Amino acid sequence: MIARKLSWSALLVCCLCVVLLSTILAQAEPLAGRKPNIVIILADDLGYGDVSCYNPDSKIATPHIDQLAKEGLRFTDAHSASGTCTPSRYGLLTGINPARTGVKNTSLATGRPIIDKDEATLARLLRDQGYRTEMIGKWHLGFENKKQGRTVSFDFSKPLAGGPLDHGFDSFFGIPSSPGASPLFYIRDRSVVALPTETATVIKQREGEKTLAVKVMRAPGYKPEDASSGFCRAAVELIHAHAALEAATPLFLYYASPVPHQPWAPSSAFKGKSTLGDYGDVIMQLDDVVGQINRALKETGLDKNTLLIFTSDNGPGPWAVAAMAALGHASSGPLRGRKSDAWEGGHRVPFMITWPGQIAPERQTNSIINFTDIFATLGELLQIDLAEAYPSSAADSHSFLPVLLDSAKHHRRPPMVNGRHAIREGKWKLVSRHRHEDAGSVSLAQFELYNLADDLAEENDVSESHPERAQRLFADFTTFAKNRKLKSKD
Repeated sequence: MIARKLSWSALLVCCLCVVLLSTILAQAEPLAGRKPNIVIILADDLGYGDVSCYNPDSKIATPHIDQLAKEGLRFTDAHSASGTCTPSRYGLLTGINPARTGVKNTSLATGRPIIDKDEATLARLLRDQGYRTEMIGKWHLGFENKKQGRTVSFDFSKPLAGGPLDHGFDSFFGIPSSPGASPLFYIRDRSVVALPTETATVIKQREGEKTLAVKVMRAPGYKPEDASSGFCRAAVELIHAHAALEAATPLFLYYASPVPHQPWAPSSAFKGKSTLGDYGDVIMQLDDVVGQINRALKETGLDKNTLLIFTSDNGPGPWAVAAMAALGHASSGPLRGRKSDAWEGGHRVPFMITWPGQIAPERQTNSIINFTDIFATLGELLQIDLAEAYPSSAADSHSFLPVLLDSAKHHRRPPMVNGRHAIREGKWKLVSRHRHEDAGSVSLAQFELYNLADDLAEENDVSESHPERAQRLFADFTTFAKNRKLKSKD
């Protein structure tokens, strides 16, 4: 009888050990198996409320983006590195907070690349790990250009330097800036596909029914309404071509969408489809692009080992917010503010990740993350010692890998400086009312304190009832400001 009890006890212990070992192996599998393909789809000026799964009252259908949320993990408290295009993309690729180095949209006026040669990028990190690194879409991080006085221009007499191929990418097909910013032309690797020799007019939306006609130089045949569909075709073709390769080289694809940034120029297939004007139409077109890329991954079987990220570079533009509000749609959702603001609407963005077999479907997390954290997350996933391999890079990157593998895990991010004079720690956010003053000269009296757990819309300043909290956050902010290493403006 005693022997039988012992045998049952031994069997129970063995079963527990098997379960424990299975759990350990399941958690270790992403690190021990084949390196996953990595695809990042970055929307341009897409609002938190422009995606149906983030805004139940949305008037714009986004079924393909919503499908990613069903297939993977949706973050409700994810943030772009900045409230505007160029610094946000800089933070995404380098893991460095643009506020630390003083990167702004106006930094392009220097005529130099925004990313320094000694600043490692996601593309360089992954290429060093044997990845094929590809970029399609909007670069907006500068090139080595000519500068005479305040005028910056391209030197078309030689290959373009300082772009994606000089920052870790094996190939690039895209545009230098926004799809309506002169000069308009396509780039393939370091070569201009066709010179911008024609004069044209781009129409941009303003308040109400008002529009602004902007004179631009463009390459023959270039049309803003063709950019998104052309890039989508290139991405789908690239995915199918990669799947056909016999070599087991993992793929990194950075797809930087040109929409829904102004000018809102939907293709003919989407013109009028949303019934909410051109802005609604280009969001539906973006949603279709996401669907086509996701479908290409599934058709080729690459999806089975692909980590797919979808997000936006910042909040919706001011004219989009106004135009959609008039039609009963809130592009920022429940958030205050829009593009360029330090309020949540400027930088809290849709963010979802799928990875079949590794990230459970239909999961949601309120963990606070930032674009800059992707660098460290991929580093941990690939078991790279970033401090040793890239000592001067990713200063503001904090891995959230444990949350990816188990959305129930608690993830507490260190204080996060975001936008023009705002700092966030947990549910508390300190934000300045002054936008254009240097971070090193602001005073505590200019700031307001919000408890985002109770006041997501940032309507009730509680700095007077929580003075110690405000003082502590301000001290963290001033420490960050003192330790900045600003890039030259010349």
